[in-house]
Amino acid sequence: MNETILVVAPDSAFRLSLRFMLESEGYGVEVLAGMTDFRLYRNRADCVIVDHEILETARIPVKRLLDEGGPVIVLAETSAATSEPGRLLIIEKPLLGGAVISAVRALLDETTSGAAT
Repeated sequence: MNETILVVAPDSAFRLSLRFMLESEGYGVEVLAGMTDFRLYRNRADCVIVDHEILETARIPVKRLLDEGGPVIVLAETSAATSEPGRLLIIEKPLLGGAVISAVRALLDETTSGAAT
C-alpha cells in the first residue's frame, strides 16, 4: 500500500492519534495543524481527512476542498452535511471503532476502481 493520507486538525493529540491509526494500517501520513500549507501537501495526498473546526475557522467551504481534487473525509460534530459518493464522506465525532479506516478504504477503493474503468 503506498497511498498517502493528509490529516488536517487543530488538536495535536488528535492529529497524532489519527496518524498512528492510519500508519498502523500501512498508509503514509502527512499532518498539518491548519490550512496554511494545504495546497502544497494536497498535491502529494491520495485522500484528505480534515477536522470541520479547521474549515469553520478558516472559512473554507467543503466544496473548495473537493475542487482541489481527490477524496475528502470531514470529521464533524454533526453529520448534517451530506456525503458525496466517491469524493466526500462526513464522519461524526466522537470517532468510534474503525470508522476512519473504513471511510479511507471506501474512498480510495472507489477512486481506484473509477480510474480503472
